[in-house]
Amino acid sequence: FWKDTDKTLSIRMFAELSGLSQSLLIRVFYVKDTDMSEHTQIAVSRALERMTRGDVIMVYDKGNKRRLIYRQEPKPRLAKSMSLTNDGGKIALKVGIKNKSDYSKPGFSEQFNK
Repeated sequence: FWKDTDKTLSIRMFAELSGLSQSLLIRVFYVKDTDMSEHTQIAVSRALERMTRGDVIMVYDKGNKRRLIYRQEPKPRLAKSMSLTNDGGKIALKVGIKNKSDYSKPGFSEQFNK
C-alpha cells in the first residue's frame, strides 16, 4: 500500500476507513518503530478487504475535496408477525419474524376479524 504511487486512497482516508489514527499507521508501517498489534492487523485487513471488494469509493465533492463514500447493501426490513394456525382441530398462535413488505399471508388482525 505504501509503495503504490497510484493509490486511490490517501493515508488519511485509509486511516479513516480502518478506524485507526494516521500517526499509528505511519509508525507501524512506514517508520516501523512500533510493533503491529492484533487489533491493528485486523483493522487494516478489514479495510483492505472492503477496499478490494468495492464497498468504499473515493469521490470529489463540490469543493473539489476528496472524501469517502461507503456503499451499503439494502437489508430487508423485518417485523414481528402473529398468525393463527389450525393444528389438528386446535387453534394456535404462531409468533415469528417476517419481511415487513411481505403481504402474501393475512395478518393476525385479519384472521381474527373473520
